[in-house]
Order: sequence, then C-alpha cells, then structure tokens
Amino acid sequence: MPRVLTETKHYQTASLLRQYVNTLPAGERLPVTSELMEMLNASHGTVIQALKTLSSEGVIRRQFGKQRYFVSERFDRSSAKICVIRPDYPSIAFDTMLRSVYEAGQVKNWRFLHQTYRNFEEMDLQERIGDADACILLPPARVIDREMLRILKRPSRPVAVLLQHVESPDIANVTIDDLAVGRLAARTLFTHGHHRILVLRDQPHESTTEERLHGFFSMLKELGVPEKGIYLLDAELNAFEGSLEGSYACMSRFLNQRPVLDFSAIFTLSLSGGAAVLRALREHDRKVPEEMSVLSYGGEVALAPYLNPPLSTIEIDTGEFGVQAVRLIDGMLHSTPLETLQYHISPKLMLRNTLNRIK
Repeated sequence: MPRVLTETKHYQTASLLRQYVNTLPAGERLPVTSELMEMLNASHGTVIQALKTLSSEGVIRRQFGKQRYFVSERFDRSSAKICVIRPDYPSIAFDTMLRSVYEAGQVKNWRFLHQTYRNFEEMDLQERIGDADACILLPPARVIDREMLRILKRPSRPVAVLLQHVESPDIANVTIDDLAVGRLAARTLFTHGHHRILVLRDQPHESTTEERLHGFFSMLKELGVPEKGIYLLDAELNAFEGSLEGSYACMSRFLNQRPVLDFSAIFTLSLSGGAAVLRALREHDRKVPEEMSVLSYGGEVALAPYLNPPLSTIEIDTGEFGVQAVRLIDGMLHSTPLETLQYHISPKLMLRNTLNRIK
C-alpha cells in the first residue's frame, strides 16, 4: 500500500494527542512537553508540531506568554473527519449504504463531511477531500476509468470505494460478491427445474452487473444448460434514468411482442427490475409463480417481502458496507496491517412466493 499522509509520524502523533484531549474537560491544562513525548512515544519536534496542529484547529489554546496549552472551551471532539463523496442524483441504495457507514462511524466518534459530484471524470478528488482525514467514495454506475484508478492507488488520504468493483489490490474496496450473486441465482433456478430463462438487464452497464451476468452464465454453462435456452433482454438504461420505469417499459414491450413465452423463469439484476416484471406480468395476465417464476437480486433496500406476491431474492447484509468500510478506513488511519484492502459481501438466498418448482 502506498505511503500516505496518515502514515507519517506527525499525523499519527497528532491523532493520538487529539484522542487524549477528547478525554479532558474544557480548560484542563495539558502535560508538559517532556511528559507528552513519553505518553505519545514521539520526539520533541514531533510533539511540538502536533501541538501546533491542534492549536490551529482550535482544539487547544494557550494564553499569551504561557508555555502550557489548555483544552478549548468549545471544539469538535470527533476523533476523525471523514469526507463522503457521492453522485448528486437520488438513490435509495446509496442512502441505505451510507446509513450503515454513519452508524458504524459513530462508534469511532467520526464526523462526516459531505460532497457530491455531477461529472465523475472531471472531479478533483484531492480537492474534494480537502483537510478531511479520510474519504469514503461512491463512484457512478460505470466502470472506473484508468486515470481515476491511478489517483486512487496513491491518494493523499485513505480512501475506501463502495459498491463498484476495482481490480487493484492497492485500493480499499467494499463491494458485493456479484459473481456469487449470479452463480447462486443460476443454481437456484436450475435446481427448481428452470432450464429456459429470461435475464433482464435492468441496470446500466457497470462493474456490478457485469459480474452478476458473468457469474450467472458461467454457472449455467457448468450445469450444462444450453445457451439457446437463455435470453438476455437489455433495458439499455443509464445512471440518470429510473430503473423501475425503464424496466417496466422494456418488459411490457417485450410481452406485447411475445404472446407465447418459451421460457419459465425470469432473473432480474436488481429489485426494481423484479418489481417492474411483476407488474408487467400481472397486466399481461401471466400468473406468478404458476406460469412464470421470478427471481431477483434484492439490492440494498429490504422491500422484496412487501411486493405482491413477495419476491424471491438473492440478498446481502447491507450493514456490512458500513462495518467493513469503517474497519478499512480505521486501519489505514492508524497504519494497522491489513491482510487485504478488498472485501466482498457474500449473498444469501431468500425464497418467498415467486419461485415455482418444475417437476
């Protein structure tokens, strides 16, 4: 992992000093420099620099002509400032992931700063991070380009990327094991007797959906399911389009053109696609699951049990986004050795009322 600001002795000493000051009441005087040197295991120059850093932040003060610092009356007692950068378009999935990050970060006494972007390729990442101690980044629904990957490999502060897949081991990344999502979906449909399946691509072309599709088709190939029995229907959506409306329109057009369906199940890459498919099938008098089974990736929003009928899904524990992102950031802030910067959240199957078994 490249050396960043948080690995320097000055940063680590200032961080330890900040944690100590957070335990003191307002007005309390700090120990003398020699005692701080021993407490923080740092040189005289490093301690003096750390004191100046906290003084510039307003955490500690000293009276004119006095050498000893004291704790300011009012200051931010958070242990670290974390910049969260996300797209400026609304997303329930992003909101759910970030809520888990905030909850996990509260345990660490972190304070979160917020930034949004419209054009990811033109964003200056270092400028957006500013004086924050670390960053949690949600890229757009596209594969990250080479230039941004280069920047992420050598950031000035620790950065953890959520959701999108990055292939570099030097980049901290918390994402879903989308390959396993696709493989689990294919195996589930196969074991329920479905060998002719429609796959609805109800999301933009991005790293997550590419992985799900790859896992799905690779598992079917291993199971010996002929390719001619699998149909891929692409809704051709981009990041700023509503996947629910776009998926519904795409599926409705398809059903209008195909009065006779030669497949027995539909797999959708997201929950919005599953909801859209259920409505389109209902409006075309196709009974679920008697005539058509539906299985979806459940996404980051727990709405599948409330659909009609309740939707069978491949799901994840969304709380892991926060737990693992905070673990990675905290490890990088304190230069704690980490076995890997990559974490993949494992999926699980939730069978409800939309999956029928063919005998």
